[in-house]
Amino acid sequence: MQNIRLVETGAEGEREMNDEADPLAQFGRDGIDLKWTLRDIAAKRTLMINRDHLAKLIELGLVAMREDAPYLTTAGQNAVWDN
Repeated sequence: MQNIRLVETGAEGEREMNDEADPLAQFGRDGIDLKWTLRDIAAKRTLMINRDHLAKLIELGLVAMREDAPYLTTAGQNAVWDN
């Protein structure tokens, strides 16, 4: 696995992002699809969620099930909004 380093500059200063900060970075382009699935769950658009994505996100601890509905864990919320 290669280590990715991205430095963003803006009004709030610099922010570094690497593989350790983004749990989906290890999946490359598939990580983008997984992140969109997290966003769909956050917005409660759960009728057409890819079940394979859901299983992977549960395995990573980013999503949990409550009353047969997926919801974001704290780590899932951080993955969606912080990266």
